[in-house]
Amino acid sequence: MDELEKYLLGLGVSKVGYADVNGLAKDFVDLPYGISLVLKLPKETIQLVENEDYPEYWKSFHAKIAELTKIALKGEEFIKSNGYNAFALTMQRNECDMEKLLSILPYKTIATKSGLGWIGRSALFVTPEYGSAVVLGAILTDMPLELGTPITDSECDDCENCQNACPVKAINPQKWNDRLNRKDIIDIEACSEYIIDQYKNGLGCTKCISECKLTQEYLKK
Repeated sequence: MDELEKYLLGLGVSKVGYADVNGLAKDFVDLPYGISLVLKLPKETIQLVENEDYPEYWKSFHAKIAELTKIALKGEEFIKSNGYNAFALTMQRNECDMEKLLSILPYKTIATKSGLGWIGRSALFVTPEYGSAVVLGAILTDMPLELGTPITDSECDDCENCQNACPVKAINPQKWNDRLNRKDIIDIEACSEYIIDQYKNGLGCTKCISECKLTQEYLKK
């Protein structure tokens, strides 16, 4: 374990990975490496989804996003203090388009290229340890890193839990691989329209998180 990984884990992240992201974000061509930060959601947070207590779920979810943001910014400063350039790709800086659910450089892309997990049928990032019960962050840097081995194919096997749980049937039967476009595995317009409408009414969905087989295994540990 290198000093950077040790530092980030000490701040509370659950998993750290390093990826080559050279050329993937035109505004960051001088920062060719991506550091993927994975923070597990507490089991109690996922239980709130199962109980359909969405006001408390969102409160807990956004608290974890805020925690991860602070960790990413501290990681940025740590790298700079070691003489390298860095840019914490926080949610605010990543300019997420809520209508299209797009960002400058998707956290999921950095995470899969780091070898930390894969994309599920739901188009959510999936880890073997926590399923989809995670939030993601990232740092871009020019600091030399020992890069992980990218995961390029889904490891969901025959599980269709998230697909069957989707209330608007937005999830397609096609399993993810890195040669596909997102539209090949999910109808993002149907998904985003439903999520935004639910969120405006103080509700939510996220059943694809709670129903994930690996999420359920995490809850039982």
